[in-house]
Amino acid sequence: MVLLNELYLKCGIAQVTGSRIGIVFVIKVKIEMNKRNGKAATINDVARLSGVTNITVSRVFNTPEKVKPETRSLVMRMADYLHYVPNALAQGTKNNASRIIGIVTDDTFNAVYSYVINALCLISEKKGYSVMIFTTQGSRDSEAKALNTLVGYKAAGIVLSVVDDSPDYDTSHIRNIEKSSTRLIQFDREYDSQLPGVFIDNLQAGERVAEVINARGFTSLLIIGGKQSSRITRQRIAGITANIAAEVVVEVLYADYRYENARATIARHFAQQQRNYQCIVGINGPITLGAISVATALNLKGLAFISIDAIPHAEDFNIFYPCVVHDYQQWAATVAENMMSAIEQQDYEARVFMPGKLKNFDWE
Repeated sequence: MVLLNELYLKCGIAQVTGSRIGIVFVIKVKIEMNKRNGKAATINDVARLSGVTNITVSRVFNTPEKVKPETRSLVMRMADYLHYVPNALAQGTKNNASRIIGIVTDDTFNAVYSYVINALCLISEKKGYSVMIFTTQGSRDSEAKALNTLVGYKAAGIVLSVVDDSPDYDTSHIRNIEKSSTRLIQFDREYDSQLPGVFIDNLQAGERVAEVINARGFTSLLIIGGKQSSRITRQRIAGITANIAAEVVVEVLYADYRYENARATIARHFAQQQRNYQCIVGINGPITLGAISVATALNLKGLAFISIDAIPHAEDFNIFYPCVVHDYQQWAATVAENMMSAIEQQDYEARVFMPGKLKNFDWE
């Protein structure tokens, strides 16, 4: 009787002592569990125990709005009782892709990536997709493994911010995606100018920085970028240097987009000899934060800072520096919407460049 009561409560069947429904149900469960004998439950097991077809079970997990509420509830209870986990590869679309979307990024310390991940998760889940997230930490091997995993899962789409956006970056491991049915959207870092993507307008961002330099009358600058070969670094520096006065003395330090690596490079730079700059420009937020950290540790006085991208958490500490910011939520939403449009084979603007605007320009 205890077993009966437990099963009734677990599966929502009204308790009626000696009930034929209850007895039959318990027998079915026992038979089903004996069949499994420790093996993972399948869609067939859930369908048989629920008294519905495999297609109905599949719809419950993929398109639940197409199933009657009472049937959906029953199937979910049976699946829960059997500890059934849907097979992502079996949840196919018309092109035989799974209902998985992958995000592969270099470093999630960058706040922009967090916005994209959140937006993509929200939109994808509403559409019945699951999101798999991979961070590569600057490793091409990690990037290749992540992409191969997603292709192996027949992912419906991948949002990719490559490890290295240099023109000579070996992208042979990415080309395999282009041969598959998986849709690809480049994000932030571009490796192919012919493929879809959502990017910052890097030249325009540099031009906005130049506005601040000109307005403040700085004559001595240190610009800190990522790798020298990086498209983003080159474009942003070009936007700055092409729009400031010729007499401004500019020194460029090539570092890394990740905070820890950038900070170490900046610290070595200042340790080599006495440096005198009026202003330091960080090509992205983590780089600027690294420069501020070094300047604070060395007690460097009178330095101004300008950043492309907001400086992470600076304003939480009542620290305001001029920066070129972008509508990160709009950027994230565009990436997510374009990804879904690509998967569903709908028209969308394949290549989007987000303009920036100045923030804290008047802060003294």
